[in-house]
Amino acid sequence: MGQQIRSTQQITEKENVMQVLNETSLSNFPMEVLEHIFSFLHRDDLLQAMSVCTSWKSLISSSPNLWRSQTFIFDCSLHVKKKKKVDMLFCTQNFGPHFQTLSVRCRHPDVPYCDCTKMAQQFHLFLTGLRSPELTSFKVYDLQLLQWFCPNKIVPKQISSKLTQMLSSGCRLKVFKMPDSRWPVTEGREVLDIVFQNSRNTLETLNIAEYFYAYGMFPATWDWFATGLTSLTNLTKLSISLFYLTDELIVSIARVRRGQLAKLSLTANFDLRNIHIEQDSWKCLLKACPNIKVSCKIVGYVVNPRGSLLALFDSVLPITKLQIKIPYAYGLRDLTELKITLEHARTHYGPWLKSFILVVNNKKEENFDQSLINLVRDCPHLSYVKALVSYYSEDTVKTINRMVAQRRQALAWIHRTKKSSATVPLWRKL
Repeated sequence: MGQQIRSTQQITEKENVMQVLNETSLSNFPMEVLEHIFSFLHRDDLLQAMSVCTSWKSLISSSPNLWRSQTFIFDCSLHVKKKKKVDMLFCTQNFGPHFQTLSVRCRHPDVPYCDCTKMAQQFHLFLTGLRSPELTSFKVYDLQLLQWFCPNKIVPKQISSKLTQMLSSGCRLKVFKMPDSRWPVTEGREVLDIVFQNSRNTLETLNIAEYFYAYGMFPATWDWFATGLTSLTNLTKLSISLFYLTDELIVSIARVRRGQLAKLSLTANFDLRNIHIEQDSWKCLLKACPNIKVSCKIVGYVVNPRGSLLALFDSVLPITKLQIKIPYAYGLRDLTELKITLEHARTHYGPWLKSFILVVNNKKEENFDQSLINLVRDCPHLSYVKALVSYYSEDTVKTINRMVAQRRQALAWIHRTKKSSATVPLWRKL
């Protein structure tokens, strides 16, 4: 009898649990709760969830919060399936008006002379019918529209037309990043003109490093480029190629920024010894923006990194980050140039340098190891070092890692000391 009572109670408890589960199913959640749950789903999952029931479809379709931040990834080495294209077009055309932060990332196979025509065509299809009047951040990475091994000039013209239509739909950008795009001059100007005109009073971050495919020309000498760049009233972060700068443009930026420019990233992807910028121009910028943080990147097909650093930087710009990345297919002709570059960085950037990245296909040489050790040793704030190189000795790696680890510990202790000191009441300090 007792066993029958216990089994009956167990059955009743199970029924009560099932009833609670049924009552607390997702369909019974308030719309606000469902919207919060859906916000953690990927775009593909949201599209599948729309087919579950009418209420979910209505909620997902009518909720701007679910579509405000979107990232699309293209891969030129993969064949895009028809369903992917349909889903992409469905999202851009139906939910594009809700986009506020839009990022497009392109993946290329790690081989030289990659044909980027497929990537450009995917991006052109992506822009078809896209309207984003609420857009405030637009980032496109590694979309190489025109190179000497990709001579198709029709696609960049089509992309420029679609892109200018999208950017003219009323959006006021705060962030515009399109490095490595290598636009032809005419098409690249059309896009930048729209950004300069529509976002003159809102744009805060501008990244146009290697924006133009303009080797042999000087973008900074174009009046429209200098006028548009200096017309931006709220610009605080600028990433630009040294190839685009002149003395007049640097001085003009200093005059209009009035201390607003906080970060300046300079890229050198060619030998720039033929480009001369006076130190007084950089001093004028530093005087106008005394707290500016400067980083420098030497990337691409550089056989003489010393020529890309330029002597004009000597003891003038407070460079805190330095990157030297030379593709393995384009090795240095003479390792001496790299050693001189490391010595230059140690001598002139030592008081400020905090991060150093070196990727190069070098030969094993004892003097090179010592040059790298000297750089790390004599830069007191250098706490991040990444070197993908060939070392002469395995002890070099251990020595560098030990110095960096000790420096990080010392800097962490100083940071904790300052933080604890700031929390001590004033009467205790007295």
